[in-house]
Amino acid sequence: MTTPTYQYVDLPDASIVTTRALLTGRENIADTVAARAMMCIHGGAGFGKTLAVNTCLQELEDTCGEEVCRVTFRVRPTARAVRYELFETLRLPGEPPRHPSEFDRLLKTSLSERPRTFLVDEAQWLNGEACG
Repeated sequence: MTTPTYQYVDLPDASIVTTRALLTGRENIADTVAARAMMCIHGGAGFGKTLAVNTCLQELEDTCGEEVCRVTFRVRPTARAVRYELFETLRLPGEPPRHPSEFDRLLKTSLSERPRTFLVDEAQWLNGEACG
């Protein structure tokens, strides 16, 4: 398949229907990325949030060359687990640092090199320790 498949759906000749909600999401996501801001999309299970966000971010990658880093953490990850997930997501070379201060410095340096968009799916799983 040449295009990304989201939500584990791989139906021949299927296409996404552009709804008012999808258009609003596309506009809000584009504005948020342009402003280098943060946003939260929420709603009930099965409403199409993940499909809409992935579709909109794929368009940004394709049309603007925006680098989108997709991250999903396990439930209530520790700060250490967040560091390792970011290390992997950023595809940093070498071995991850052993000490938190060195790890934080490496991540901050890498993240400051150029703008990126991060999609944190299931962000409600993050707790205070993970965000600190």
